[in-house]
Amino acid sequence: MTARFFSTEVATKSGGAGLFARIGSFLVGAGFTALATEFLIFKEVREGNMEMLKKQRVLEKRIAALETKKH
Repeated sequence: MTARFFSTEVATKSGGAGLFARIGSFLVGAGFTALATEFLIFKEVREGNMEMLKKQRVLEKRIAALETKKH
């Protein structure tokens, strides 16, 4: 126990997590967050690419139809 300055009470050891435990917990949380974010971004990009490919196929069909109609 140590005496607190400007206090009449005696401080007791808190028994909480130490600095390295807090840093470790932060790094684990940041790692999981990065992993989840990477998964969600990859999913979003993949779905966007599929949507663009569908639209491109439709446009190519329309252009082909116009070209056959013109000749």
